[in-house]
Amino acid sequence: MTRVTTYCIFVGMALSACQPNTGDQDTTGTAIETDTLAYVYEDYIKYSKNLIQTSETTDTAFFAASYPVFEDSTANRFVSAALLGNDTSTVEDAARTFIGEFDRFYASDPYPRVWTSESHAKVYSITPNYLGLAIFASSYTGGAHGNYATIFKHYDLQTNEPLRFDDVVTPPFQNELTAVAERYFRDQENLGVDQPLDDAYFFDDGRFSLPDNFALEPDSLLFLYTIYEIKPYVDGETKLRVPYADIERLLTERAKQIIAELNIQVEP
Repeated sequence: MTRVTTYCIFVGMALSACQPNTGDQDTTGTAIETDTLAYVYEDYIKYSKNLIQTSETTDTAFFAASYPVFEDSTANRFVSAALLGNDTSTVEDAARTFIGEFDRFYASDPYPRVWTSESHAKVYSITPNYLGLAIFASSYTGGAHGNYATIFKHYDLQTNEPLRFDDVVTPPFQNELTAVAERYFRDQENLGVDQPLDDAYFFDDGRFSLPDNFALEPDSLLFLYTIYEIKPYVDGETKLRVPYADIERLLTERAKQIIAELNIQVEP
């Protein structure tokens, strides 16, 4: 299966405005009790000391992030890698880098604009053997509009390793999955069976493909195309759900076990 490549942006849901402090940071934690691994959400924000003043507002650049913290250090390394792109950097390091770049921009631009970078990693699904994260990200560093993305990341609590798409559907079955998914895509988009895809979509050579970005849900495999991936920015992100009922024969035993655990959790 040929899948469209998605890029993880380390930024999150942008704030419309912020009240500047003096460049200080703020962190808070919220405990979450579950039947599986307990975790605490950490919130972090750092502002630039350089203020941008207009006739109506006083504002400044900020970097914000939130993420779950577990007692398990290996799970925390996975969260860090999912959020920052590696497990050796820290949120504080990323914040200093972003604010430092803004401060240099501020000093050289006669008409600076407020920069924002924000990222929120949320527990999308968790079972005794599986952790799924949804990272909601956005940033603005000038231009007509900012960028944003929703990125899913997966962790196998049984093996203490990231869970890859090949662990859900092995490569020999991925072409068949793509064919099934295309039927659902065409129905969702109100497209005929033979209607070309190269006019309104950005698929390579007009051939349907699935993104790397996926989530395991109780009844469906969710694929999410980020902005610009197959449609113009104005159309935003595109979700595509493929019911397990149509692809169960293609799923690995590991995937079936995780899906069974997800369904146990949603039972009344």
